[in-house]
Amino acid sequence: MPIGPQARRWQTISPARNVLAVARTVTTAGRLLDLLPLFQADRRVQFLFTVGSGSAFDDGVTDFLREVQARTVSWEQAVDTPFDLAVSASANGDLHRLKAPLLLVPHGAGHNRLLGSADGRRAGVSGLARRQLVREGRVIPAAIALSHQEQLARLARECPEAVPRAVVTGDPVFDRIVANAGRRDHYRRALGVARHRKLVLLSSTWGEHSLLGANSDLVARLVAELPFDEYQVLLVAHPNVWYGHGGLQVRLWLGDAREAGLMLMPPRRGWQAALLAADVIVGDHGSVTFYGAALGRPVLLASSGREAEELDPGSPTAALCRVLPRLDPRRGLRRQLETVIADPRTHEEVTSRTLAMPGRAESLLRGLAYRLMDLPERGHSPVSAPLAEPWAERDEVLAFSVETEVQGSSVSLRRFPFAPGPDRDDQDDRVREVHLVVDARVLDRRLLENAAIIVRDDTEPRWAEETLRRYPGCHLAAEIVDTGLVHLTRRDGQRLEVSAPDRPPDAWCLPSAVYGWLTSGHEPRDITIHLGGQHLRINITPPRPF
Repeated sequence: MPIGPQARRWQTISPARNVLAVARTVTTAGRLLDLLPLFQADRRVQFLFTVGSGSAFDDGVTDFLREVQARTVSWEQAVDTPFDLAVSASANGDLHRLKAPLLLVPHGAGHNRLLGSADGRRAGVSGLARRQLVREGRVIPAAIALSHQEQLARLARECPEAVPRAVVTGDPVFDRIVANAGRRDHYRRALGVARHRKLVLLSSTWGEHSLLGANSDLVARLVAELPFDEYQVLLVAHPNVWYGHGGLQVRLWLGDAREAGLMLMPPRRGWQAALLAADVIVGDHGSVTFYGAALGRPVLLASSGREAEELDPGSPTAALCRVLPRLDPRRGLRRQLETVIADPRTHEEVTSRTLAMPGRAESLLRGLAYRLMDLPERGHSPVSAPLAEPWAERDEVLAFSVETEVQGSSVSLRRFPFAPGPDRDDQDDRVREVHLVVDARVLDRRLLENAAIIVRDDTEPRWAEETLRRYPGCHLAAEIVDTGLVHLTRRDGQRLEVSAPDRPPDAWCLPSAVYGWLTSGHEPRDITIHLGGQHLRINITPPRPF
């Protein structure tokens, strides 16, 4: 099952055409899965997957396909079995051995990367190079799907004999993203991004010139330098990073950033939806950054500055890298981000050179596939399917450095995930009081000893008194009753009840506001909190026993 001489004996549905999807990496497997909705509800067509060997990033492909319950066959069986169509999102490997008309599709935003060779010389453009497309004088693919006419000219330079096989179909993945643009608020809620926070999407391709390869500390710096209540940071890393180094290792390397609130999106967990949810992109020369720019999002380029060594200089991606504003890691990051958000530039002139036939890609690509299978299409033109729900890993932030400023009867708060190291380069010029708030669960005694406020997420008899006795530097012990109600105990034994009728984003801001108010010399009273663009009234009950 489900192919072979005895297959019909065991089949429930007997298809008219068998299609082989050739997955070489998790990246190409993901692109092939993105194309499957084009064949939805057609019981005449059956898809099987095989994993081509030879990639440095082939680890995890089989597990990935098993996770989505794709039916797989071995490469040995695949090359020995006739199929009605084979589809591959990579031009590498022994595709010439397949017994099927081959449809070659890109696995990113067009064809941009240069192929390397053993001696380090340029060996053509990946996906367009003659050494990939021709074997023993024969053009291997029956059809080469291109996303724009611009790629025809480059294909003619790289492999002129393959030009008759090229068909411009547009980019179905980008069309699907655009079709789902109206669900932006839904995707933000799915990611847990509050209405008043800007979502910063960090996008890293693979390789030494990528964001992660060239700026190893950028992710941790960014989450530490951005105000917690104004920004949320999400990292989308190329599957070759995840499966090349291993998810365990990636999480270890990003441990400091995750503790500071970084959201980390594993492969196939909704990067397309995350692009729609994002307010700004900090990325490199990968396809996710390109798609973000094409959507009109503000973009800061954070690759090494030598990414041109990996790109075809005539590609739109190389052109985009030449015009995008570049992040300077030697300067404060927040102000650079605020600048690009305040004055976004459109790059449609460049990005449109990769994304042709807007809104038509799915119909064009499906029509091409059915012609190659010699099978008439059924039903109406395909309708874009909803994007996969975005999901990201996140750790709870257990320590904040909080800046407070008192003006009249108001306290302004700006919270930053606590991260040891030098002071931020972009602190406000205004003088603010700064204190440390730490969760009682923290195991680092140095943090607890330096905390002005220690917080517990429930109440416990005598806990506050014991905490103040154990940590002489602590001024307030805070016990959270619920999101809008906190019990405070001061070092002098005075007890306060703090409530917020408007429900703050979290209860931690309440003791920080009271601390800022009290340390400025004021007596307990009702005040207003300004936090991340929100204004909240809080009530401070006069001293009374709990």
